[in-house]
Amino acid sequence: MKGLKIAGPKQGGKSTTMSMLKRIFWGLGAATLTYVVVPKMRKMAKPVVNKGMDNIKNMAEKGKQTIENYKSRCENELNDMTIDTSLGQVKIHNDIISNKINTLQEMVNKLQNEINQLKNGNI
Repeated sequence: MKGLKIAGPKQGGKSTTMSMLKRIFWGLGAATLTYVVVPKMRKMAKPVVNKGMDNIKNMAEKGKQTIENYKSRCENELNDMTIDTSLGQVKIHNDIISNKINTLQEMVNKLQNEINQLKNGNI
């Protein structure tokens, strides 16, 4: 291990103070860099974050509209189905009522004929 130089206490303490000074300077440099760079990074990141938030809001709005369209389409289909069935039921009821009216009209006509025959004395 002749080629490896390890600083130790035998060298008079120069390396210890240099090591401490290096660490202090590195720490000061890092603190200064952080103090200068972080605000710039925030300024640069703010538009990107805002754009991302706007895109997320737009996607959420599109999703809401899609769901509303789907619900309205389903409701329209259900309404059309109920209208079709109710129209069919109304037609059936109209047919039944018209048949009853026709039979009652025939009975009224027969009764009027009988009354007229009795008045004329034909029976």
